[in-house]
Amino acid sequence: SSERMGKRSGVIDHEEGLAKLSLVELDAEIDRCRTRLKIAPTSQLRKSFESRIHWLERYRAKHHFD
Repeated sequence: SSERMGKRSGVIDHEEGLAKLSLVELDAEIDRCRTRLKIAPTSQLRKSFESRIHWLERYRAKHHFD
C-alpha cells in the first residue's frame, strides 16, 4: 500500500537512532542516500535526500573524527 511507503521501518530520522550506528553504517547510509538522490524522479524527493545527506554529514562531522 502506497501510504506506508513514506514511513518505512528502519529509516532513522532522529539523532538517537544515528547514535546506534557505527561509522561504517553511517557512511553506508550516506552512500545509499547519494545513490537514491541520483535516481530520484522528482525535485521534491531530491531535496529530501539532499537535506538528509546534509544532516547525516553534519552528525558525522560532530561525532566521528577520522
